Parts: sequence; C-alpha cells; structure tokens
Amino acid sequence: MKTLYKEKIGDFTIYTHIADCTPDGEATRTKIKPFVTPEMTEESEEYKKLFDENLEYAKVGPEADVVEDDVAEEIKEKLDAKGDNRLLLASGEYIADYRGIEYWITNSGKWEKEKIEEVGIELPLGAILQENLSKEQQEEISVQQEAERIAGLTPDQKIEEKNNKLHALAREAIMKAEEAELLGEEFDKQAWLNPIKAKIVALYA
Repeated sequence: MKTLYKEKIGDFTIYTHIADCTPDGEATRTKIKPFVTPEMTEESEEYKKLFDENLEYAKVGPEADVVEDDVAEEIKEKLDAKGDNRLLLASGEYIADYRGIEYWITNSGKWEKEKIEEVGIELPLGAILQENLSKEQQEEISVQQEAERIAGLTPDQKIEEKNNKLHALAREAIMKAEEAELLGEEFDKQAWLNPIKAKIVALYA
C-alpha cells in the first residue's frame, strides 16, 4: 500500500507525490487480537504472519489517499513523465502550470512583458521566456524601454539629458582623435560623431 498525496489548487485537485504507508502497530494489534491464541507470542512466526496479513496503516488526512501498489505505480509513472510546467490532475490528465512565469510577446510591433498567475493557462502563441530571448530581441526590448523612459521625462529633463549625452559623445570623439594622432593613424572625429549624434537627437525629439 502507498500514500498518494494531493493538493487543491482553485477548482483543480492534483497529485503531488507518493510515499510508503506508515503502519499503525497499535491499530493492527487491536485488529488481530481476537485471532491471537494463548500460544502465540509477538516473536512467533505465526503471530508475525497474522500481523503482516492484517496491517492497519496510520490514518491520513484529506490531503492524501491510501492506494494499492499497482495504482500507485501507474500514478508514479505519470508523475515522472509530466515534465516541467505540468501538473497531474486526479483525473489522470495533465494541466499547464506556468504560475509566476514571465514572458515577452509582441503586440502591434511592441514588446510587452506578461505574467501568468493561474493554473491551466498555456503560454500564448509567440510568447518567449526571458532566458530564450535572442540577442537581437534583447536589444529591441532595451531600445524600446529606453524610448519609453525618455517619453516620460519633462521637456527640461529631455534637454538636459540630451546635452549631457552629446557632450559625452564629443569628449569620446576627441579622445579617439588624440589616440589616432599619437599612433599616426587617420581618424575623422566629425564623421564618426555625426551619425551617433543624429540618433541621440532623434531619440529626444
């Protein structure tokens, strides 16, 4: 006999794990007492056989069932085979479990971050988990988030931040030009700066 543990999640009853039943020695001795003869001792083979054949198991609460070994084995196989993000229902069917899972999905060309809160909801078509995002997708999301952050700035904040970035860009161009001069290399700092400057100006437009 095995103890089959279950859990109630919303409207669903799922199986969680299986364990050996715990024998209840006192309950078993009470059960077999009418069949024990004066000649029997607890150490005798006859008593042990009677005891083993009439085992009573410790009571389990509503969170568990006592089942036969063959039933337990069948359910254990299903538990072992369910894989990630799946739960085994008491009906024997699997159900999705992406609770707490965050994913990214595009909606009208815009990346959105969503989170599943309930059992039984599959990942929608096109959903991508954070760890599965490609480098290009991560860059797209980063650019979008930066644009959204800037959009939330006041006009004065935008001007200040834009000027700070342009001055930092100019300092970087000067440094690159000085390095190139020391190395005897050609470097057009204006040509290098202009396309980057245009992107910064467009970002804060």
